[in-house]
Amino acid sequence: MAAAERVFSGEFDDIASDDEGDPQTPDSTSQGDHSEGDVSMLSDGDEDVMSENDNEGFELDDFMDEDGAAACLDPYANVFFSKERTETLLEPALKSIFAQIPIPNGEDNAGQTMRVRVLSRGEWMSGCPEGNEQSFLFQLYEKLTSGKFACPNSCGHEFDRAPEDFFALLPDFPAYVSHLERHIQRKCPKCNIKVCSACEDPVREPSPEKGGSPDGKESKALFHCPTIQGAILGVALHMIEQEFGSQLRIAKPTGVPPAKKRKTSALGKLLNTMQGGDDDSSDSDGGYGFGGFGGRGQAAPKGTGYSGAAHEDRSGEIAAEKSQFLKDQTTAKLLSQVRAYLPAVKRGHTTDLLVHPTALAHLRRRSSFVSDLLRNDSLMDMSNRAEIYHALFDWLEVVSSHEVLASMLAMPQMRAVKAVPGPDDDTVEVTYEGAPSPRELLETVVIQATAALKGLSSTSAPEASDPDSDELDPLQQSLAEAQKRKEKQRENAEADASDRILDARTEIDRLLVATKGRAFVNRMLESLPRLYETEEDQPKIETSATDETTMKVYEEWAQRVRFRYCDLHDPGDPSKIKYAHAYNNNIQTLVGTRSLAIAKELAILTTSLPAAWGSTIFIRVDDARVDRIKAMIIGPEGTPYENGCFLFDIFLPLDYNHSCPLVKSMTTNGGKYRYNPNLYADGKVCLSLLGTWSGPGWISGKSTLLQVLISIQSLIFCDEPYLNEPGWANQAGAYSANVRRMVLVDAMANNLKNPPFPFENEVKTHFRLKAKAIRAQLDRWKAEDDGKATNRDYFGVSPPNTSSGASSSQTPFDVAAKHLRSLLDELDPVAPSVVDSATPSASAGPSTSKAKKTKAKSGAKGTRSSSRLKAKK
Repeated sequence: MAAAERVFSGEFDDIASDDEGDPQTPDSTSQGDHSEGDVSMLSDGDEDVMSENDNEGFELDDFMDEDGAAACLDPYANVFFSKERTETLLEPALKSIFAQIPIPNGEDNAGQTMRVRVLSRGEWMSGCPEGNEQSFLFQLYEKLTSGKFACPNSCGHEFDRAPEDFFALLPDFPAYVSHLERHIQRKCPKCNIKVCSACEDPVREPSPEKGGSPDGKESKALFHCPTIQGAILGVALHMIEQEFGSQLRIAKPTGVPPAKKRKTSALGKLLNTMQGGDDDSSDSDGGYGFGGFGGRGQAAPKGTGYSGAAHEDRSGEIAAEKSQFLKDQTTAKLLSQVRAYLPAVKRGHTTDLLVHPTALAHLRRRSSFVSDLLRNDSLMDMSNRAEIYHALFDWLEVVSSHEVLASMLAMPQMRAVKAVPGPDDDTVEVTYEGAPSPRELLETVVIQATAALKGLSSTSAPEASDPDSDELDPLQQSLAEAQKRKEKQRENAEADASDRILDARTEIDRLLVATKGRAFVNRMLESLPRLYETEEDQPKIETSATDETTMKVYEEWAQRVRFRYCDLHDPGDPSKIKYAHAYNNNIQTLVGTRSLAIAKELAILTTSLPAAWGSTIFIRVDDARVDRIKAMIIGPEGTPYENGCFLFDIFLPLDYNHSCPLVKSMTTNGGKYRYNPNLYADGKVCLSLLGTWSGPGWISGKSTLLQVLISIQSLIFCDEPYLNEPGWANQAGAYSANVRRMVLVDAMANNLKNPPFPFENEVKTHFRLKAKAIRAQLDRWKAEDDGKATNRDYFGVSPPNTSSGASSSQTPFDVAAKHLRSLLDELDPVAPSVVDSATPSASAGPSTSKAKKTKAKSGAKGTRSSSRLKAKK
């Protein structure tokens, strides 16, 4: 058994065989060295390389040990797979080959033919090879396109066999199956026996008979031998790749360099993508623009708090959704048709138990559509595209139940990322890079499915009787009851879909333990993302840690704690009735009900919240009432809000998501600070998504809470907040300096001194891990400060606050910075405070001149911004 494993993995490829026709050791001139990183593909001009004997003797014995047992449950056990791997291969340039074939199912068109393209050997063998795959693929293609084969009864008759018999690419898969059935079994005119034209052996069972597949729709003739299995799956998976479209094809470079595009921020890309925009748009700037200034300025995207049309034209979006629906229908149907020919243990055919090596090679190389669908980790989108995802999990159910196939789901996939012309016109150089395995991508969906089930159970409550129901006439009551039943059916369907996702994960892991061992599975699970339910050990960094190490520790911690359930009752209320929430009154007066929309939203948030060194969004959801939520957004890097902790209370009303959530800002320094034209001191958040500003608003059933949070993070907490209000551009430097002082006093120092519920641990850990970076940030901000007192509301709502509490040698910024540094020292006493390197000394002469220079720079910056805005106008 061990020897067979080593032979199958290609370990002895460099040893000459005693039999020149041994199919496992093709001539070195045709196959090349199989060592990792040095693999060449065969070109279409190499057909004469292998001898005729190489096409014979290709038996299942290659996969059996001396005792006749299956050689190995995992044929790729000795092959190294890595996401970090890169391979560059020389592949034959694709050439179109055509042939004339009889029209399938053409009883009414007897004698008529159609022109079809034939799958070339280059296409058949394309992909990043492992072990001895290329040898098997080459042999099977050569065998099935050899032209003639002799009757196995030695009667002297020869059967004709053409490439189009097995490799014709017909318009759809049923037509291909019908065409294959016509050629797969032949009757010898001399000895009258039936012969399989794939394996060239006699057919010893009546054929064709129905019942070859679990649903009884496929002919047994197509399950006769592993050779047929290899051919069918190779052609079928090629059809699936083509159906999935251009994202699976690699275009050759044209030699014309792409037009340069303006750099787009990550947050802008995310927001733009969420709103259906093109994140590669050449005239996008950070993914958003400010429509209020007119002229050349871009229109504000959906959900911002700026002026614009209240009702945008969604005809393009609706047309795209319809097109996607029709495409999903076609693809789901194709997956269902091909799935019947996957090896299935329950069916019990020889081809199901001893899978042909070319079938394994194609399933490993050409299952990128599985990863493409799983990479879309939005449970809501999966629900909206239920048909294609139902077909996907039907597919995974078959694959995950087979010991040999299940192991492939844990292999990182080699995806083609670049193709350039080869050294001659007949070749192309293709670069493959490792990508996450389907099992790894599935884990994100598993996390969301788990959260969806929890969300459904958390919103469950005894149905309250409607006091107005008695006043309804019988017809209205009947319609109301029908609506409730429909909603109940949708919830049950969502729960069943989530359960199915969890079952697929369990089955895959069970078979991985059987084939690869418990140690392998444990290592794999450790590397997968997961939802942490309890507080883990606090992240630690050494005093000598590099900036890169600190960033990595911070981001790993943020990933773990960004989303959690907790008890949001007021900690000071022993009765556990009152909630520590701005919308406590709404919560008390409304009974929590089951909401499928809320469950889906929470499922998305578990894995989609931004968690990065530059900015993170933390969410806490009440474990009993999931309609009450608290959020904390860390001010984005490079903005006046950098590293500040901004809290928001969120309540999802009864008719969510047909109506928008209620959102209130809680970081206002007791109702004194207005941080932004769109963040008021009374907590009002100004966004058209929330219905608090004119412009494109909440789209029922489409808009999401994640959109709201990202809008606040990227559009309100921006690097030039004064642009959010027309007419303030000429005070850019002063406005930003005032915001920085407010952030320093309240969003940083106040929150660190008295961490807000329920983010006490997150606030302290954030400042502890970023202590060094924040000290450097204070130095930068000091250089940009104008030395003025903090104005609570820069828009004239409250009078200027001139009482700074600072001595004549210290500015208000200096006082606030010194206080924050002392708080950081208490958190991180090991790191010495550089205080005061930015605090002016008693002899304030140089500081005064420095302040003047800083002020001059601020004025210059304001002038430049003003000019830019005027240009827009």
